[in-house]
Amino acid sequence: MRRFMLGALSFSIPAMAGANGLLDAYHLAQQQDQTFQAAEHQRDASIEAKPQAWSVLLPQVTGKGGFERDRLHVLQDGGQSLAAASPTPSAAIAWYGTKSYSLGLSQTIFDWSAFQTVAQSDKQVAEAQATYRSAEQGLITRTAAAYFAVLSAQDTLRADLDAQTSFKQQLEQAQKKFDVGLAAITDVRNAQASYDTSTALVIADRTATDNARRALSLIIGQPVDAIADLQPDIPLVAPNPAIPDEWSKASGQDNPDLMSAFYAAEVARKQVSIYRGKYLPTLGATGALARSDAHSIFGSDSLDDNVALTLTWNIYQGGLVSSQVRQSVATYQQTLAQYELERRTVAQNTLNDYEGVTSGIAGVKANKQAVISNQTSLDATLVGLRVGTRTEIDVLNARQLLAAAQKSYYQSRYAYLNSFLALKQDAGRLGENDLAEIDQMVAATATPGPPLSSEESTIPDSLPAPPASAVPVKP
Repeated sequence: MRRFMLGALSFSIPAMAGANGLLDAYHLAQQQDQTFQAAEHQRDASIEAKPQAWSVLLPQVTGKGGFERDRLHVLQDGGQSLAAASPTPSAAIAWYGTKSYSLGLSQTIFDWSAFQTVAQSDKQVAEAQATYRSAEQGLITRTAAAYFAVLSAQDTLRADLDAQTSFKQQLEQAQKKFDVGLAAITDVRNAQASYDTSTALVIADRTATDNARRALSLIIGQPVDAIADLQPDIPLVAPNPAIPDEWSKASGQDNPDLMSAFYAAEVARKQVSIYRGKYLPTLGATGALARSDAHSIFGSDSLDDNVALTLTWNIYQGGLVSSQVRQSVATYQQTLAQYELERRTVAQNTLNDYEGVTSGIAGVKANKQAVISNQTSLDATLVGLRVGTRTEIDVLNARQLLAAAQKSYYQSRYAYLNSFLALKQDAGRLGENDLAEIDQMVAATATPGPPLSSEESTIPDSLPAPPASAVPVKP
């Protein structure tokens, strides 16, 4: 498959000082991730197909040596029993040893199946290299996705903790107003419900954060306590070139999964030739040298050497070869179908990820503006509450909308970064330098999640009883 080099097919991220948390995590994953380790060993095992295929065509040398101890009992000699004529029965028994050794040499001259096996081994090595390259890029995306999942969980927890704090303050204010008769019990109950809901969300967020950290630790092989957060504003760079067809063309020629499927089909095609080669004769040359030295009454010392050309033709083997050819043809057609499916899948993923990057940029900007708008709305609602044009429930709704907008903004940033890496992976361009560019967007200090206090983790079973003298005020 022809490789397509497109130098401008990249993103350009401005240099920004930051930590190397993501890059360090990837380096740990290279050493500790067992999925990647298995892929590396699989590649090393697969590339041995080439020397094994060549071994059949190289000279084959065999040596053999031995020593035999024989007992010879001569019962009759010249029509007379030696045992009867001998004064002692043991006179007709002789012990002797035989030494022998041989050296053989064989060389294949023509074997079409062996020739095709060598050609097939080249495809097998290429397939193994492409599969390993896919595993390398897969490790990058898996590590980054797990890393971003931790960051996203931390951001979500932070947003819900801020909302919980705000709801708690509003609950306290509503309770004080109710105690002095300036608010209705419904305001207290609404504030209590929002606070209780936020407390439940915080508990769930902490569980999600712990799960995300454990998922990352599974890849890097060590516990994860805290990792650095993204900077508030990250650069949003569109794909370059901004032409989807260029990315599709690159992915169609350099995507490692597609290349692996292509070489798998080539291996199957060569297998057809290997089986068809069994219809043809094979020609080989052999040479042998043998010596035998026997010390007995019939002793001999002989040296034998020979050379030969051997033509072997398996004319009919019960239909085995015909069946193997049909089987290999069917397997080849199967791999072609799998290659076509992979080609379509890669093309679709490339366009999806391209749109994911471009729409992700718009999504990050829109969600950021939504945070600003919801913050402004909350500030205006608080002012309206003070002047009597807004109610407590309006404030609660505004706070909930702000928290939802903040979480959507955080998640949109990671969706953009994941699409960024996925698009580079589709085109076969993903490398360690891409993680280094993203690492420049990360803050220099890792911040662990706030501890869960006993007060935050406790949801009251019931509201405190209002004082008897309090008169509820209708909203």
